[in-house]
Amino acid sequence: MTIKDVAAHTGVSIATVSRAINDSGYVAADVKARVLASMQELGFRPSQRARSMRNSRTMTIGAIVSELVNPVYLEFLRGVESAANESGYVVLVVSSQGSPEKEHEGLQRMVAERVDGVVLGTFVGGSNSLAILAEHNIAHVPPTGPVSEALNSAWVVAEAAATREMGRRLVELGHRRIAYVVLQDMPGRRTPGFYHKARYGVLHELCSEAGVALDLVTLVRLPADGARSDEIVEVTRSDEPPSAWVTCNHSLLPYVLDALSGLRIPEDVSVVGYGDSIWAAAYRPPIAAIGHDTYSEARALTSMLLDSINGRPPAPDGVEYKSWFIERESIGPAPR
Repeated sequence: MTIKDVAAHTGVSIATVSRAINDSGYVAADVKARVLASMQELGFRPSQRARSMRNSRTMTIGAIVSELVNPVYLEFLRGVESAANESGYVVLVVSSQGSPEKEHEGLQRMVAERVDGVVLGTFVGGSNSLAILAEHNIAHVPPTGPVSEALNSAWVVAEAAATREMGRRLVELGHRRIAYVVLQDMPGRRTPGFYHKARYGVLHELCSEAGVALDLVTLVRLPADGARSDEIVEVTRSDEPPSAWVTCNHSLLPYVLDALSGLRIPEDVSVVGYGDSIWAAAYRPPIAAIGHDTYSEARALTSMLLDSINGRPPAPDGVEYKSWFIERESIGPAPR
């Protein structure tokens, strides 16, 4: 089927069909409805390639995340794809694997594919990577400047509230020593400061007020297959081991659980993870977590990107960050 078939079926000119499809000129509402009905009846779909040639766009956006094994990022990508598809865009996905070099390569590939914009689900490369997009005048979200600062502040408020709720619950359950597990930043990679502020910073402040010890356990690298984290095992064998363990993100949770193997959860130790998914609920026992509506966040960020591509100023108010503490069976009273 072609646009000529749609015009003949509707009884209007080809130019009228074109205006109706592309919203490029006045078409009476009843005529546009007839054109759309004919398109559906005939099974006609406009060529995205032809439309992109007319407006100098590829109708493609990029989305970059640090890894694809983390189900939290899969929800993020689902949100990006949902919003993009509604506007006729396709999504090119890149996994940086936490490496600034791979992120740089991924962004270069996006530039080569002439994407119209990029959604930064995670971002580890700093200003050098953003310079690639700026050089080619490619929009990205979160954007730099005041809008980015407003988004970061909103995320911190939501995340800090959930962290406090989680910390208070552990204190109520009698835990007097808590371990917080992070992965050491690799050369060239740095965890955003506002992440540390809203998670470890808030938990540290709460524990200090309650007289609870908080141990920062830093993994130099992720253990190889079949190995356990030496750093975690060493802490569990100390004279006063923590009775509760908190992982800074969902990706570290399996490694922490593996290193705690042999201890009963929650009888011997309680465990909490940042980032929730069906996998966290499927563990036995199910893992308590700080949850996020990453799907809705990604949809809102993608809509902001599309607004920017179409020349509209980004509106941070359209992105609502939600975080909440989910109490599950992996936490319980501190052992005597």
